[in-house]
Amino acid sequence: MRRPVRAALLAFDLGSTSVKSLLINAETGAPIAIARRSTRDGADPLEQDADTWWHALCAAARETLALAAAQSADPIEVRGIGVDGHGPSLTPVRADGSAAGAALMWRDRRSANDEVALQSILGRGGWLLGELPKARWLIRERPDVAAASTWLLSSWDALTLRLSGEAVSAFWDPARSVSPAQRSALLAAGLDERALPPEVFPGTRIGTLLPGPASDLGLPAGIPIAAGVNDGLAAVIGAGLTKPGLGVDVGGTAGGVAIASTPAEAQRISTALPGRLWSGPAPAPFGGGVILGGAFAGTGRLLEWVVTELLINDPEAAPDRRSELFRAAAALPLGAYGLMAKPISNLGWSSPRSVDDAFVGRTAQHRAAHLVRAAIEGGALAVAHLIAPAIEAGLHVTEIRLSGPATGAAPGPLSGGTSLFTPLIQLRADLFGVPVVIGQNPEASAAGAAALAGVAAGTFANLREASDAVAAPVLRVEPNREVHEPARDLIQRYGALSSATGVSGAGRRED
Repeated sequence: MRRPVRAALLAFDLGSTSVKSLLINAETGAPIAIARRSTRDGADPLEQDADTWWHALCAAARETLALAAAQSADPIEVRGIGVDGHGPSLTPVRADGSAAGAALMWRDRRSANDEVALQSILGRGGWLLGELPKARWLIRERPDVAAASTWLLSSWDALTLRLSGEAVSAFWDPARSVSPAQRSALLAAGLDERALPPEVFPGTRIGTLLPGPASDLGLPAGIPIAAGVNDGLAAVIGAGLTKPGLGVDVGGTAGGVAIASTPAEAQRISTALPGRLWSGPAPAPFGGGVILGGAFAGTGRLLEWVVTELLINDPEAAPDRRSELFRAAAALPLGAYGLMAKPISNLGWSSPRSVDDAFVGRTAQHRAAHLVRAAIEGGALAVAHLIAPAIEAGLHVTEIRLSGPATGAAPGPLSGGTSLFTPLIQLRADLFGVPVVIGQNPEASAAGAAALAGVAAGTFANLREASDAVAAPVLRVEPNREVHEPARDLIQRYGALSSATGVSGAGRRED
């Protein structure tokens, strides 16, 4: 008798420091297994090796499949593969998707002058230029790398090329599309066709898994490959932001927040608070909505740094006691008895020289758990400081969905445990003043990539259906109204510290 087959979707979420491999149930959207691998290949924050990404991705995929196999004797059948990645990160690759040179990371500003030049041609700037300024810079400044490159792609398009053999430029925003006249102007301005592959919508089936990559991943060839998306929009999809008022707080290495809104409301908030929140169109299949939000350069890195330093220097935080350390941090009151993490510049993250370089208000009474608590609160305060004025100005927010270990939404290697610490989730509800929700896939970007895989494979009828499935809520935490005043005071103190240290409160990542 033939054993039942577990239909699954596989997603790869490429972050700034690691790649996650997520396997979900193709029918329910529920997670089956997840694994992560570091993608760090040196100390240079501006460049990474895309081959390192691939090797980490393959190792994470094999671990995910092994974890799934250990759960049940029923075989897994992967029906589709989706990808998301950081950006704008230019990835020069050969025809097979292997690295032709170092990828230029999103925080790399060496192409600032190229951005100005291309803005004058296209009439738009910032994120809407994508990887084009970096491509122009590389063609001019690194002709040897350019000569070895078949394509100059985004991080997610580079990975889908390696999986499928098809080069595309995947995005939803019609403002990023290039007309024939603009293409001619770009070519005359120092770009070439390698930076301008065919444009497709994310979730489009662009090909199938090739035999070589299939062998590397431990999968059969022929699995449908979906066109990918940047990690921010992947989080919007994976958190299910299909209706105005829903938001997501992403606690990754570089955190961020996004809130679904109507165009009229977004315009009103942007006028009332100019420059505070960026705005852009929601994924096209969601309708004519707008996403308001902001990005932060190192909120997750701060928590990682704190735990790493404590593991080295403090016996209270020995590796086998990490879960105990987080539990002690969760038991502390809001405000960590006066200890506060310093705001992090949106221009980038650099490791603090000492604990006092990263925190204010430290006394002899503060222990390891206070530092962990204050680091977690620091990420929440960055979000609260950003959105509180918008909420006061009338921004409609019904709930904030949490994503990633740095928000407390998911257990991970930092906490050393497999259970959630509800008080660490509660502090976000208290600081935001709205309910917070954890979905069945608390890694929202990876879940969004899985949703794209389901659309490409025909498992879901459309992206809305896929988004609702992967984002199904499992826990809702209401704000504690008794701590409303202390929470407001804490946000005001954080705002004053931001102003005093010269750190932007706008949450706009300068990329």
